Amino acid sequence: MPFWSWRSPFKTQLFSPSYAAFSLQDIEEILRVLTYTDEQKVAYSTFKLTGEAKRWWISERTIREVEGTEVVSWLHFKQIFLERFFPSSFREDKAMEFATLVQGTMTVYQYAARFTKLSCFATYLIPDEEKKAHKFELELNEKLYERVVGFQIQNFSEIVNKATVFERNLQRSVVLHEQREMTTPTGYHSGMD
Repeated sequence: MPFWSWRSPFKTQLFSPSYAAFSLQDIEEILRVLTYTDEQKVAYSTFKLTGEAKRWWISERTIREVEGTEVVSWLHFKQIFLERFFPSSFREDKAMEFATLVQGTMTVYQYAARFTKLSCFATYLIPDEEKKAHKFELELNEKLYERVVGFQIQNFSEIVNKATVFERNLQRSVVLHEQREMTTPTGYHSGMD
């Protein structure tokens, strides 16, 4: 069940802490284009909450009304929302997952997608574009790493593109090799016997 009630690619996804973070990122993207005050951002966001998140906010709002501290800034709302639905232990686990991420048997595309998804949990490891590209490059599988390292690419998009091109070329080479083996007759001699 989504946290906010607009159409989302995550509409049927079940609750999870990472879903909470990505839902918050989605709503922040919408709010970025709107010229809302902090108070309006909180009002819009809490109006759009659904399910468990809506019940949590009603309880939170009721407590604040009783205490006379009803107004919540946007930054404070994000903080209490993330504390409730995105615990620090989960964030630490995801940061560790990013720190130890390697391409392994994933395609470059799959590795780049996983890298991008997890990178938001460990921005301190990749504070700039050059470090981001370097971290990605270091954890490519050996065949791809050997081919891209000499280019000294310092841009994430460029390293992903270059690794993808080399991956495609390696796959093509394997296919061509297999095709040659299939078309070479068994027991074929070159005539040099």
